[in-house]
Amino acid sequence: MAELQEVCEASRLTAHGQRILLSGVLGKSRRMIRLFEFLLERSMTASTTKEIEIAQVVFGRSTDADLAVDATVRVHIHRLRKKLEAAPADERGERLMLPRGEYRLAVVAPDEQDQYREHDPQRRVDWRYVAGAALLLTINAVCWFGLASKPAGDPRIESVLWSGLAESSAPVLIVSGDFYVFGEQGADGSVQRMIADARIASSEALSQFKQSAPDASQGYVDMNAYHLPSGLAPALVSVAPVVAAMRPGDANAVKDVTTSRFTNEMLSNHDIVYVGLLDTLGDLQEPFFDICGFSLSASGDTLLDKASGDRFQADWDEPSTQGIMRRDYAYLARFPGPAGNHVVVVAGVMDPALIEAGHIASDKAELGRLKARLGDSEAFEALYEVRTFGPSNVSGKLLIARPLDVEQMWRAKGARSSEVDSLSGSGRADDAVAQ
Repeated sequence: MAELQEVCEASRLTAHGQRILLSGVLGKSRRMIRLFEFLLERSMTASTTKEIEIAQVVFGRSTDADLAVDATVRVHIHRLRKKLEAAPADERGERLMLPRGEYRLAVVAPDEQDQYREHDPQRRVDWRYVAGAALLLTINAVCWFGLASKPAGDPRIESVLWSGLAESSAPVLIVSGDFYVFGEQGADGSVQRMIADARIASSEALSQFKQSAPDASQGYVDMNAYHLPSGLAPALVSVAPVVAAMRPGDANAVKDVTTSRFTNEMLSNHDIVYVGLLDTLGDLQEPFFDICGFSLSASGDTLLDKASGDRFQADWDEPSTQGIMRRDYAYLARFPGPAGNHVVVVAGVMDPALIEAGHIASDKAELGRLKARLGDSEAFEALYEVRTFGPSNVSGKLLIARPLDVEQMWRAKGARSSEVDSLSGSGRADDAVAQ
């Protein structure tokens, strides 16, 4: 009887495993797919595995790897767990899940799934939270307009990061990075949860996914809703007073918008201050990464230095329940826009770095140290390593500060005018948030 139960369990695991692989829910990361396949194989044979074995087999680590420092396995396990939670249930309501604290896959019945879930607010978004996020932006806008009535004199506006905007008379548009979320309906037709998926970044993308994978998208419904990163509010609180000080006494000179509502025309009609994650740039992502010295991985957690080939991977784990140090990366940049305007980027790979980026961008001493490295450069980028412990940032260290080649911006200096004409079209930008 026990052998028969093992055979049945292996058969169920096989069926669920094939469904997950075919659905594309794991994304394109070879390491994520390899991790899933390895755990599926071990689970089907009821074989136990340990973190060190996963590190060696899946991630190529040596036998003497220090897993107290190298959190690669734990970070990927966390992400795999969230991807499996986001996958739709089968026709019986069963899900393939990864129990917390274990390195095995299990087929879980509907009434047992809550105890396996990892309660991550960026994966299951309460409607009240979405509404609260919209309210937060409204409150921030009111604060900016109130601050704008105060007299100038903030020394931070003369720093290497902000001086271009301070010398300009163009209106400032603060662009907050947001990302698309959609609903999953229950058997009664009501929306049971909201889901964020890197592959599905707009209503159009959801429609295409439902056509290409009808089984995997069963129950998915467009709610026309967007979510804000948890690190955005603290970053805005840091940056807003600096921006307001550059346009004193003129409430109409500082406005705000999210990337989902950003249009190409805004890019040439305003000085831009982007505050958000690097993978929520929306329509700004393509021109931005053409300009900067880094490329962003499809998973959104790793920056690749184009010049040196060095990789900077954030291993911050929300909610960071383990008592170990983790890394994240903050990014600041300043460069000219396509119409002689100015663009400032205050961003992070993940939420802790976004918060730290806001602190750095508004700290007079840090801005002074940045100027000492860069001089009076009118276009530059800076990368900081942010060390975290649990929910707190411990330190921020400047890794790279370098000028950007202005002559190569916006494709070519000679093509500047045609680029501006193209960017000034009246059509709405895609809502897609590139991941």
